[in-house]
Amino acid sequence: MDYDEFEAKFVKENFKLKIALAVSLIIFSIGTASILLEKRYYLYKGGALFEERPLAEEVCRQSFNTLAEGNPNPNVVSSGIIELAKKESFSLSIEKIYQVKSLEVGACKIILKSDGKLMAFKVALDGNNSNPFYYKLNQIDEIPVPKEEI
Repeated sequence: MDYDEFEAKFVKENFKLKIALAVSLIIFSIGTASILLEKRYYLYKGGALFEERPLAEEVCRQSFNTLAEGNPNPNVVSSGIIELAKKESFSLSIEKIYQVKSLEVGACKIILKSDGKLMAFKVALDGNNSNPFYYKLNQIDEIPVPKEEI
C-alpha cells in the first residue's frame, strides 16, 4: 500500500465520518428542539386554589388576631376598620382558633373559643393589588355557630 492509496482511503473514510457526525448532530438538534418546544398539559384537581388566592385564609387569621388583641396591623386591616377600632374598642381573648375557612371570594369564616364560649365570625376581605398581601380585613360580622361544626 503506497501513500496515494492510503490518502485516498483516509479521505474516503474521513468523508464518511463527517457525514455520520453531521447526521447525528441534526438528529440530536431535532430531538433537543422537540423536547424544549413540546407543550405539556396538566390536569389539576385542586381547582379551588385557583379560584381564591392562597393567602386569603392566612390574612383572615392574622387580621382577626391583631384586631382582637387591640393592635390592628395596617398591612392586613383596612384603615376604616383601624379608625373604628380606635373609636370603639374591640377585644377578644382568643383561647383557640378551631377553623379558618374560605367561604367565597373575599370572605372567610373563623370559629374560635373565647372565654369558654364558642364563637363564629364572618370576615369580609377587600382585595386590591396595591395591598401588601392583596387582601385586607374590611368587615367583621358575628354569625351563629352551626351545630354540625361544634
